[in-house]
Amino acid sequence: MGTGWVILNEEEEVMLECSNSITDWPSSTRAELGTILSVILVLQIGQKANIFTGSQVAIDSIKYIRTSLASGKNKIRVWCKCNNYSIINSIIKLIDSKLLEIILIKVKGHSEIKGNEEADRVAKNDTKKSTCIKIKDVQQKDLTYDIY
Repeated sequence: MGTGWVILNEEEEVMLECSNSITDWPSSTRAELGTILSVILVLQIGQKANIFTGSQVAIDSIKYIRTSLASGKNKIRVWCKCNNYSIINSIIKLIDSKLLEIILIKVKGHSEIKGNEEADRVAKNDTKKSTCIKIKDVQQKDLTYDIY
């Protein structure tokens, strides 16, 4: 499955683009979460970003875990009730450790939003070329990122 993302400047010109080939992840939600993770990996410490995604489930999953853990709910219970916990945990840890200000925004596919159209174009590129991040494993693993 090919996914892609772009970073636009204030004039809505493409500054950076990345296409990913996600294998062994049969869920479209996992693909969306993997794309969100790869975007967060390239953001610099303290950056603000709006991340547009076609998956309301991905947005809701991240918000649910964040809210549940912040409210003091039992961590084990929260993680056991959530699908894709490893990748969501990695996203949350990166946001916190890099002091990012992220806003997740749901967009409809093919909605003629400049960034969304560009991301669709990038995702349709040849998935056999080298990618920013290649994750190929049938088992989920915790992904860690050390900023120091």
